[in-house]
Formats: sequence, C-alpha cells, structure tokens
Amino acid sequence: MTRPWPPLFAAARPSLPPSGVSYALLWLATLLAEIVPVPHAGDAAGLLLLAFLILEWPRQRRYARIVFVAFCATGLAGIALAARHHAAPIGLFLAGWRRGAALAAFYFALATLRDAAETSPLFRRSGRHLLAQPPGRRYAALTAGGHLFGVILSYGAIDLLGALVHRPQRGTLSPAEGALRGRRMMLAIYRGFCATNTWNPLNVMTAVVTTAVPTAPMRFLLPFAFVFALLMLAIGWAEDRLRWRGRPEPAPASKAADGWGVHARLVGLVAFVMLAAEAANGYLGGGLIASVTLVVPVIALAWIALQMRGIARLGPGVSPGASALPALPAWLARRSLRFIARAPAFRAEALVLGASGFMGVALGGALPRAGLAPLLGSLPALAVPLAVPPLLMLTGQIGLNPIAVVALIGAALPDPASLGIAPAALAFACMLGWALGVAVTPMSASAITTARWLHVSPWRVSTVWNAGFAAASLLLAWGAIAGVAFAARGLALTGGS
Repeated sequence: MTRPWPPLFAAARPSLPPSGVSYALLWLATLLAEIVPVPHAGDAAGLLLLAFLILEWPRQRRYARIVFVAFCATGLAGIALAARHHAAPIGLFLAGWRRGAALAAFYFALATLRDAAETSPLFRRSGRHLLAQPPGRRYAALTAGGHLFGVILSYGAIDLLGALVHRPQRGTLSPAEGALRGRRMMLAIYRGFCATNTWNPLNVMTAVVTTAVPTAPMRFLLPFAFVFALLMLAIGWAEDRLRWRGRPEPAPASKAADGWGVHARLVGLVAFVMLAAEAANGYLGGGLIASVTLVVPVIALAWIALQMRGIARLGPGVSPGASALPALPAWLARRSLRFIARAPAFRAEALVLGASGFMGVALGGALPRAGLAPLLGSLPALAVPLAVPPLLMLTGQIGLNPIAVVALIGAALPDPASLGIAPAALAFACMLGWALGVAVTPMSASAITTARWLHVSPWRVSTVWNAGFAAASLLLAWGAIAGVAFAARGLALTGGS
C-alpha cells in the first residue's frame, strides 16, 4: 500500500541562506580537523561559527545576546590576562572558537537525526501505544517513552508526546480531573527526558563533559550513568504513586493498536547509532564525539531513505505506484538542502555552545597551569565532585546554562588528579548534576515546553512540582559519585574516553 509524500519531502528546491551554508561548512571543517586531520581546518571552523553568529545576530533573542556578550567579554578578558603571561592571544582566540565550533558541529549532527524523525510515523505509533496503557502502567510507560524519545528528539520528545496527551478525550472527566491527569502524564514525560542528560551519547552533555574533563573514561562512565538514569525514573514513579495514592485514574480513551514490539525499532536505532560511532572511532580515530558528529548525519539520511518505501506521489510527472528508488538520490539531495536551509533556526543553541566553548578555553589559558587547584587543595578530594550537582542545580535557578558551568569547571580544574580527584568522579558528577540541573531549572527549553502544555509557569513545573523528585535524586547522586570515586581510586581509571 502506498502513502502520500510527506510535507518535508516536497520537491521544491529551497533557497540556502548564507548562515545555513556557514553552519554546514562548519560541520565539514570540524570533521576535517578532528578525523583527517587537515591543518587549520579547526581554525576555519571557528571562524565559520563566528560568521554564522554574526549573520544570525539580528534574529537572536535578547537573552541570547546578553549571554553572548557576557561570555565573550569574559573570554576576551581571559585572553588579555593570558597575554600578560606571554601567551599568544591570537592562538588562544582561535583555539577557543575551535572548541566552540566542535560543540556546535556536534549539535548540527544531532539535529539531522531529529529532522529525520519528523517524517517517521514510528514515533507517533509508539506514543499512542504508551498513552493507551492502563492506569497502573501509564506513568511508567510514559516516563520510559519520554526517556527513549528524548535520546533521539531531545526536548522535542516533550512536544510530540504532549500533543498526544492533550488530544480531545471522550469521557466524563471534570476540568480538575483532566488537569490532574495532564499534570501526571506530562511530569512523567518531562522527568523521563531529564534523565537522558545523565548518559545519552547523542546529547550535548556528552560532548561538553568530554572536553571539560578530557582524561575521564567516558566509556566506563556511560553505562553507570544509564543505571542512574533508570533509578531516577524509578524515583519519579515512586513520588507519583505516593503523592497521588488513593486517587482514581481514568481509563485510556482507546486501546493500543500496536504491541510493545513497536518500540523495538527505536531501541534498535539508538543502539545502532552508538555502535556505528564506536566502529567509526575505532577505524578512523578522532575520538567518540567526532565519530558521532560524522556518523549521525549518515544514519539520518539512511533513515530518510527507508521512509521512502511505499511512497507513490513523488512529484510532477511521476506516475502513481512508481518506484521511489530511481528518484532517491535527488530526493535525498533536496532533503539535505532543506535541512541546511533550516539550520539558522539553531542560532540560540549554536550561540550558547560556541560562546561557552570559547570562554572555557580562554579562561583556561588565563589561569595558572594548575587552575584553581592551589585554592582548593585544603578540601577533601571528594568534596569537589559532591559539590558539582548542587552547583548546577543552583546556577540553573538563575538561568546559567550547564554548558557554561561545566566549561568553567573544566577551566578551573584542568588536572583534577593533582588534587587527588579522580577525573572519572569529576566527570560523573558533571553528568549527573547536568540532569538534576535540567530537572529543576525553570529556564530550560524542556521546562518551558512542559509548562506551555499545562498552562502553568515553568517555575511551578520544575522547581515546585519537581522538588521532592530532585531532592531524592540528589541524595542518590551523591552516593553514586562517591561509589565511582572509590572505584576509580582503586582501579586508577584515568584513561581517555
């Protein structure tokens, strides 16, 4: 059976804005620098990022402009201080934007996978199955779905599932019962997404932590962080059951058309991306982050090609029922151009990533080789990693992005082992703290999206409703960080990622 050509497959060739072309060339230059490597390609990527940000400056929001000015001013002050200690200011400036470009290229690659997911019916089928679960399983199903969808779609998972949650329902729910139902379901999805920030290799967190603590063994840490994410989901489920015990839950409006097997292909997609990145890193080198930056767009194109099976209406002049295979290269080229045309929409993310990377490198160059280690030397070695999660939670309350905070931690502690701090423990603390910070900050895109669906303030969703969940997760995080610290000390886990 054939199906119509989806809107994003439209045949019209899009016009390419200069900023979108700059972002695409930035991605390419980063790969040439990290994997080939081509001399000065990384510097070119940094300059292309600056060009992109300058071209998109008129369309940036006021908050993003303030962040950019503040981060760049801090970085330039760091370069000025470094120049007084005979450092090369131009070299440090280029190195900072080279780091920022690598982070922005990583985000560009991840966005290609989300773009491919937009035209895949698999996500909506999976979402409808989750919502059709009986009351006793609904929270667990939705929080697991928010987690799985979040791995691929980032906070777009909240919008996709939120639209399904808030479809008109048949039944006799009162407005109060409907509001409570929506709150519990949306919090399940929101918490599921937040937990992805502990371990997801397809998340900006992984790239930022890897660059901030480059000697940390990320391959060792990611499985442990995944276990912690599952425990976070369990804490959310327990909090929901305790808070609303005795409250009747409405039955689903419809029965599930699919079985649990509908989710297997999404799990397989995530596993395949991770295995492909590992294989690329083993064959080409360049590090895991560079490998993800390379393979994800390739997998996204392959996924789009698979979506073309059974599509009949290819455009003018193509007969119904015709095979899509002969037109495949042209359609993939058009889809790629359409994605580049949409790249300027990533302006805010590219600004925060790029400016944070620049600031972290510039401040690192201004600080002594040991960073702030002499000032922290009197503290117990475990105190610094344990302080990271509450630091990220508190700074999130004032709108400071975890990208910037973790970059500053990396600049302040370039060699954590000099303080007796295992790099694994510091990186693990950043990973868990990142998720906790996202869970309680009212200024994250995930909190704002959830609040919009519930018609309440982001502060109520994140800081008020999530307070108990976040407090219990913080206690668990402290125990997990201490465990990793002791394990790292015993096993001397200081190898690279």
